[in-house]
Amino acid sequence: MTQVLQLKVTLYGTKPPVWRRVEVPDTLTFWEFHFVLQILFDWDSSHLFEFRQGRGAPDEFLAGPPAVDPTLADELPEWQQDARDVTLADVLSAPKQKLAYVYDLGDYWEHTVLVEQVQALAPGHPTPAVRCLAGRRAAPPEDIGGLPGYYELLDVLAEKAAGQRKRLPSHFAGLGKYDPEEFELDSFNQDLANLRAIVAEEDAMLAAHTRQLAQLPPAHRTELAATDLLEALAAMMAAATDPPKKPKK
Repeated sequence: MTQVLQLKVTLYGTKPPVWRRVEVPDTLTFWEFHFVLQILFDWDSSHLFEFRQGRGAPDEFLAGPPAVDPTLADELPEWQQDARDVTLADVLSAPKQKLAYVYDLGDYWEHTVLVEQVQALAPGHPTPAVRCLAGRRAAPPEDIGGLPGYYELLDVLAEKAAGQRKRLPSHFAGLGKYDPEEFELDSFNQDLANLRAIVAEEDAMLAAHTRQLAQLPPAHRTELAATDLLEALAAMMAAATDPPKKPKK
Protein backbone atom coordinates (compact mmCIF):
# COMPACT_ATOMS: atom_id res chain seq x y z
CA MET A 1 0.00 0.00 0.00
CA THR A 2 1.34 3.40 -0.98
CA GLN A 3 2.07 5.78 1.87
CA VAL A 4 2.71 9.52 1.85
CA LEU A 5 5.77 10.56 3.82
CA GLN A 6 6.11 14.01 5.35
CA LEU A 7 9.84 14.67 5.50
CA LYS A 8 11.87 17.47 6.98
CA VAL A 9 15.20 17.91 5.20
CA THR A 10 17.80 20.07 6.93
CA LEU A 11 21.17 21.12 5.57
CA TYR A 12 23.55 19.96 8.28
CA GLY A 13 25.72 22.59 9.93
CA THR A 14 23.74 25.66 8.85
CA LYS A 15 22.85 28.18 11.56
CA PRO A 16 20.14 29.42 11.33
CA PRO A 17 19.18 26.15 9.66
CA VAL A 18 18.35 25.84 5.97
CA TRP A 19 15.47 23.36 5.77
CA ARG A 20 12.55 22.14 3.69
CA ARG A 21 9.38 20.22 4.57
CA VAL A 22 8.04 18.07 1.74
CA GLU A 23 5.36 15.44 1.10
CA VAL A 24 6.36 12.55 -1.16
CA PRO A 25 4.82 9.18 -2.04
CA ASP A 26 6.99 6.35 -0.77
CA THR A 27 6.91 4.82 -4.25
CA LEU A 28 9.54 7.32 -5.40
CA THR A 29 12.95 5.83 -6.10
CA PHE A 30 15.95 7.42 -4.47
CA TRP A 31 17.03 8.51 -7.97
CA GLU A 32 13.78 10.47 -8.28
CA PHE A 33 14.10 11.74 -4.71
CA HIS A 34 17.58 13.04 -5.57
CA PHE A 35 16.01 15.38 -8.13
CA VAL A 36 13.33 16.43 -5.64
CA LEU A 37 16.11 17.56 -3.31
CA GLN A 38 18.02 19.21 -6.12
CA ILE A 39 14.95 21.34 -6.83
CA LEU A 40 14.22 22.13 -3.19
CA PHE A 41 17.78 23.25 -2.45
CA ASP A 42 18.33 24.94 -5.81
CA TRP A 43 21.30 22.72 -6.67
CA ASP A 44 22.32 21.98 -10.27
CA SER A 45 22.79 18.18 -10.15
CA SER A 46 26.34 18.64 -11.40
CA HIS A 47 28.05 16.53 -8.71
CA LEU A 48 27.88 13.03 -7.29
CA PHE A 49 25.57 12.16 -4.40
CA GLU A 50 24.77 9.43 -1.93
CA PHE A 51 22.00 8.39 0.44
CA ARG A 52 22.98 6.47 3.55
CA GLN A 53 21.96 5.37 7.00
CA GLY A 54 24.64 5.24 9.65
CA ARG A 55 28.12 5.50 8.20
CA GLY A 56 27.32 3.55 5.04
CA ALA A 57 28.93 0.36 6.34
CA PRO A 58 28.32 -3.00 4.60
CA ASP A 59 25.34 -3.79 6.86
CA GLU A 60 23.78 -0.34 6.41
CA PHE A 61 21.87 1.33 3.59
CA LEU A 62 23.96 3.08 0.94
CA ALA A 63 22.71 4.18 -2.50
CA GLY A 64 24.12 6.46 -5.15
CA PRO A 65 24.04 7.31 -8.84
CA PRO A 66 24.27 4.51 -11.38
CA ALA A 67 27.70 3.39 -12.53
CA VAL A 68 27.58 4.78 -16.07
CA ASP A 69 30.58 2.75 -17.16
CA PRO A 70 30.32 -0.86 -15.92
CA THR A 71 34.12 -1.12 -15.94
CA LEU A 72 34.20 1.49 -13.13
CA ALA A 73 31.70 -0.33 -10.90
CA ASP A 74 34.53 -2.02 -9.01
CA GLU A 75 35.57 1.40 -7.67
CA LEU A 76 32.30 1.67 -5.70
CA PRO A 77 31.55 -0.14 -2.43
CA GLU A 78 30.16 -3.52 -3.40
CA TRP A 79 27.13 -2.98 -1.15
CA GLN A 80 26.23 0.40 -2.69
CA GLN A 81 22.90 0.17 -4.46
CA ASP A 82 21.82 1.93 -7.63
CA ALA A 83 19.48 4.73 -6.54
CA ARG A 84 17.15 3.79 -9.40
CA ASP A 85 16.54 0.35 -7.87
CA VAL A 86 15.49 1.37 -4.34
CA THR A 87 12.28 3.11 -3.32
CA LEU A 88 11.71 5.25 -0.26
CA ALA A 89 9.37 2.52 1.02
CA ASP A 90 12.32 0.11 1.15
CA VAL A 91 14.05 2.28 3.75
CA LEU A 92 11.59 4.75 5.31
CA SER A 93 8.27 3.61 6.76
CA ALA A 94 7.79 5.14 10.23
CA PRO A 95 8.07 8.51 11.98
CA LYS A 96 11.46 9.49 13.45
CA GLN A 97 13.42 7.40 10.96
CA LYS A 98 16.37 9.25 9.44
CA LEU A 99 18.86 9.04 6.65
CA ALA A 100 21.55 11.29 5.23
CA TYR A 101 21.73 12.74 1.73
CA VAL A 102 25.15 14.02 0.69
CA TYR A 103 25.49 16.10 -2.45
CA ASP A 104 28.87 17.10 -3.93
CA LEU A 105 31.40 14.88 -2.21
CA GLY A 106 33.92 17.74 -2.40
CA ASP A 107 31.93 20.58 -0.81
CA TYR A 108 30.08 17.83 1.09
CA TRP A 109 26.59 19.23 1.53
CA GLU A 110 25.08 16.79 4.01
CA HIS A 111 21.33 16.86 4.56
CA THR A 112 19.43 15.12 7.35
CA VAL A 113 16.18 13.57 6.10
CA LEU A 114 13.72 13.00 8.96
CA VAL A 115 10.35 11.25 8.65
CA GLU A 116 7.83 13.40 10.52
CA GLN A 117 4.54 11.74 9.51
CA VAL A 118 3.35 8.72 7.54
CA GLN A 119 -0.13 8.56 6.02
CA ALA A 120 -1.48 5.51 4.22
CA LEU A 121 -3.49 6.13 1.05
CA ALA A 122 -6.92 4.59 0.82
CA PRO A 123 -7.25 1.85 -1.84
CA GLY A 124 -7.86 3.40 -5.24
CA HIS A 125 -6.76 6.85 -4.14
CA PRO A 126 -4.51 8.46 -6.76
CA THR A 127 -0.87 8.85 -5.84
CA PRO A 128 -0.36 12.51 -4.88
CA ALA A 129 2.24 14.73 -6.46
CA VAL A 130 5.37 15.75 -4.60
CA ARG A 131 4.67 18.98 -2.70
CA CYS A 132 6.82 21.35 -0.68
CA LEU A 133 4.97 22.49 2.43
CA ALA A 134 7.39 24.91 4.06
CA GLY A 135 11.02 25.86 4.46
CA ARG A 136 13.45 28.55 5.52
CA ARG A 137 16.38 30.29 3.92
CA ALA A 138 18.14 29.86 0.60
CA ALA A 139 20.59 27.02 0.13
CA PRO A 140 24.26 27.95 -0.36
CA PRO A 141 25.38 28.52 -3.96
CA GLU A 142 27.08 25.67 -5.83
CA ASP A 143 30.87 25.18 -5.69
CA ILE A 144 31.42 27.69 -2.92
CA GLY A 145 33.73 25.55 -0.81
CA GLY A 146 31.31 23.87 1.57
CA LEU A 147 30.25 25.33 4.91
CA PRO A 148 33.43 27.43 5.38
CA GLY A 149 32.87 29.11 2.01
CA TYR A 150 29.18 29.61 2.78
CA TYR A 151 29.87 31.37 6.08
CA GLU A 152 32.60 33.46 4.50
CA LEU A 153 30.09 34.59 1.86
CA LEU A 154 27.54 35.50 4.56
CA ASP A 155 30.16 37.58 6.38
CA VAL A 156 31.20 39.37 3.19
CA LEU A 157 27.57 40.14 2.26
CA ALA A 158 26.94 41.50 5.78
CA GLU A 159 29.97 43.77 5.47
CA LYS A 160 28.76 44.99 2.07
CA ALA A 161 25.28 45.69 3.43
CA ALA A 162 26.82 47.67 6.31
CA GLY A 163 28.87 49.77 3.91
CA GLN A 164 32.16 48.29 5.06
CA ARG A 165 32.92 46.76 1.66
CA LYS A 166 32.30 48.05 -1.86
CA ARG A 167 32.77 44.89 -3.86
CA LEU A 168 32.91 41.15 -3.34
CA PRO A 169 36.13 39.13 -3.61
CA SER A 170 36.69 37.64 -7.05
CA HIS A 171 35.82 34.11 -5.90
CA PHE A 172 32.31 35.36 -5.03
CA ALA A 173 31.82 37.10 -8.37
CA GLY A 174 28.17 37.19 -9.40
CA LEU A 175 26.82 36.56 -5.90
CA GLY A 176 26.25 40.17 -4.87
CA LYS A 177 22.46 39.71 -5.05
CA TYR A 178 22.38 36.37 -3.26
CA ASP A 179 19.81 36.63 -0.48
CA PRO A 180 20.36 34.00 2.25
CA GLU A 181 16.87 34.66 3.65
CA GLU A 182 15.05 33.97 0.38
CA PHE A 183 12.56 31.12 0.23
CA GLU A 184 9.91 31.05 -2.50
CA LEU A 185 7.47 28.22 -1.87
CA ASP A 186 5.45 28.71 -5.05
CA SER A 187 8.56 28.64 -7.21
CA PHE A 188 9.71 25.33 -5.74
CA ASN A 189 6.29 23.77 -6.24
CA GLN A 190 6.19 24.96 -9.84
CA ASP A 191 9.47 23.15 -10.44
CA LEU A 192 8.30 20.04 -8.58
CA ALA A 193 5.32 19.89 -10.94
CA ASN A 194 7.89 19.18 -13.69
CA LEU A 195 9.52 16.33 -11.76
CA ARG A 196 8.35 13.52 -14.05
CA ALA A 197 9.59 15.34 -17.13
CA ILE A 198 12.92 16.15 -15.49
CA VAL A 199 13.53 12.54 -14.44
CA ALA A 200 12.46 11.20 -17.85
CA GLU A 201 14.90 13.53 -19.63
CA GLU A 202 17.69 12.66 -17.19
CA ASP A 203 17.04 8.94 -17.76
CA ALA A 204 17.17 9.43 -21.52
CA MET A 205 20.44 11.33 -21.22
CA LEU A 206 21.87 8.64 -18.97
CA ALA A 207 20.91 5.88 -21.40
CA ALA A 208 22.40 7.77 -24.37
CA HIS A 209 25.62 8.43 -22.47
CA THR A 210 25.89 4.76 -21.49
CA ARG A 211 25.49 3.72 -25.14
CA GLN A 212 28.13 6.24 -26.17
CA LEU A 213 30.59 4.91 -23.60
CA ALA A 214 30.01 1.33 -24.70
CA GLN A 215 31.28 2.25 -28.16
CA LEU A 216 34.52 3.79 -26.88
CA PRO A 217 37.79 2.01 -26.05
CA PRO A 218 38.11 1.50 -22.27
CA ALA A 219 41.03 3.95 -22.10
CA HIS A 220 38.70 6.85 -23.02
CA ARG A 221 35.78 5.95 -20.78
CA THR A 222 36.85 7.21 -17.36
CA GLU A 223 37.29 10.81 -18.46
CA LEU A 224 33.93 10.98 -20.19
CA ALA A 225 31.97 9.07 -17.57
CA ALA A 226 32.79 11.39 -14.71
CA THR A 227 32.72 14.82 -16.35
CA ASP A 228 30.65 14.95 -19.49
CA LEU A 229 27.63 13.19 -18.01
CA LEU A 230 27.44 15.42 -14.93
CA GLU A 231 27.72 18.55 -17.04
CA ALA A 232 25.07 17.29 -19.45
CA LEU A 233 22.69 16.35 -16.63
CA ALA A 234 23.15 19.76 -15.00
CA ALA A 235 22.42 21.54 -18.28
CA MET A 236 19.33 19.43 -18.90
CA MET A 237 17.97 19.97 -15.41
CA ALA A 238 18.53 23.72 -15.71
CA ALA A 239 16.70 23.75 -19.04
CA ALA A 240 13.77 21.85 -17.53
CA THR A 241 13.39 24.13 -14.50
CA ASP A 242 14.36 27.56 -15.84
CA PRO A 243 11.03 28.57 -17.47
CA PRO A 244 8.98 28.68 -14.26
CA LYS A 245 11.91 29.33 -11.94
CA LYS A 246 13.19 32.58 -10.58
CA PRO A 247 16.37 33.79 -12.30
CA LYS A 248 19.64 32.46 -10.94
CA LYS A 249 21.42 34.82 -8.61
